[in-house]
Amino acid sequence: PVWHCGVCGEMTVKREDPTECTHCGSQDIYQDPDVLDTWFSSALWPFSTLGWPQETPDFKYFYPTSVLETGYDILFFWVARMIMLGLEFTGEAPFHTVYLHGMVRDGLGRKMSKTLDNDIDPLEVMDELGTDALRFTLLVGSTPGKDTNLSLDKVHANRNFANKLWNAARLVISSFDKIPQESKGEIELTLADEWINDRAAQLRRDVDRLFQNYQYGEAGRQIHEFFWSEFADWYLEISKLQINAGGARAFKTALILVRTLDTCLRLLHPFPPFVTEELWGHLKKAASAHSSDFDPDGGWEDALIIAQWPQPVPARKTDKRAITDFSLVMDVIRAIRNLRSEKKVKPGLKISVILVGANQTPILESQSATLASLAHLDPANLTITEALPEKPEGHIALVVGAVEIYLPLTELVDPKEERARLEKDLTTTQSQIARLNKLLASDFAVKAPAVVIQKERDKLSDFRETEQRLQSQLKSLK
Repeated sequence: PVWHCGVCGEMTVKREDPTECTHCGSQDIYQDPDVLDTWFSSALWPFSTLGWPQETPDFKYFYPTSVLETGYDILFFWVARMIMLGLEFTGEAPFHTVYLHGMVRDGLGRKMSKTLDNDIDPLEVMDELGTDALRFTLLVGSTPGKDTNLSLDKVHANRNFANKLWNAARLVISSFDKIPQESKGEIELTLADEWINDRAAQLRRDVDRLFQNYQYGEAGRQIHEFFWSEFADWYLEISKLQINAGGARAFKTALILVRTLDTCLRLLHPFPPFVTEELWGHLKKAASAHSSDFDPDGGWEDALIIAQWPQPVPARKTDKRAITDFSLVMDVIRAIRNLRSEKKVKPGLKISVILVGANQTPILESQSATLASLAHLDPANLTITEALPEKPEGHIALVVGAVEIYLPLTELVDPKEERARLEKDLTTTQSQIARLNKLLASDFAVKAPAVVIQKERDKLSDFRETEQRLQSQLKSLK
């Protein structure tokens, strides 16, 4: 709203349209025909919001700030202008780092628009699946400067992750009821205890490094992977066994559960803040009521949002030992579980196993209870040895690193049913081999494009390998 005087040439600036020049009183005034775009006032934002041009306490404390987070599409319109006006009016750039996120596109990678009718209303998604789920999806599914394809399937998956957080926290808190106060005492950590402690320490170091380098998506992915695939899927299951042992073992296990869950919630809080704040409040109340030993370093803060960020712990030379040793145990359990699934063994059926551990035998022996429980093995028929004079007949052999696993076939499957299934698969495979042989011996092998012919030859090769494998399995049933 700038008005020029045709008599004295001075400018008049008022909130209301003037009727005369404020300098000479002439009514010969006209409005400036030029305008400033909306980005001009936006460019003043870093300091105008703090009371500038006055030297207010807020301006002195908050300006300049540190990091600006924005989209790359307004790099020139907004970011460059904030820097230029910041330098012009304050003598300092308003921030030292600009973090550019990508654009949010639809599941097919298209820009959201009214024309395509492919826009996703975030309020509707939050009402249906939760704000935490949408926020976590956007933060973890992106990398700096790279566009994000927003699929509601991903938001559903992260809603499930929020449920996993809730259920795991409930399990941890409910475990306190099984541990009397007088049960605490000195006791050595189990291999699983050392493993989860070392992995949690490793996670703190990795997440802190990733945050320092603005790799927020990767940091969130690693926290998610640790919580779901290591803490919830493995340590929580093992903790049930250790808590059932009672006494000092149960108390020590509950202490590790509290410390690890507390670390996870603090690291996750920037991503899904609402569910983590709620869970942390329940954990704080239950843990502090049960034992002061459960308090984290520095005690409990009033709220998670103001709680201290988990500080990275320097790595020790011994850290890798527990991680390596327990990884072997997990790999053995996974191999047995996968075979049980492949052979459709009933979940509750306890089976026999022979583990030939070579130099890893002491580790396997110390973890026999864990192996038996998590792989559904018969403890009375769990044999662990350094070597076998000869391979046992009628057993399926698996190899995990230096460990050989032998499982009796008769316990895994009904021989008659298994033979019928294998013979049926073999007949189907041999019919496919005959069909492809006939096809490749016809004019097709001359007239068809080379790429197509090669594709059929590859299929034939795969079917022949399958035939050999099925024949070998049938032979082993004899």
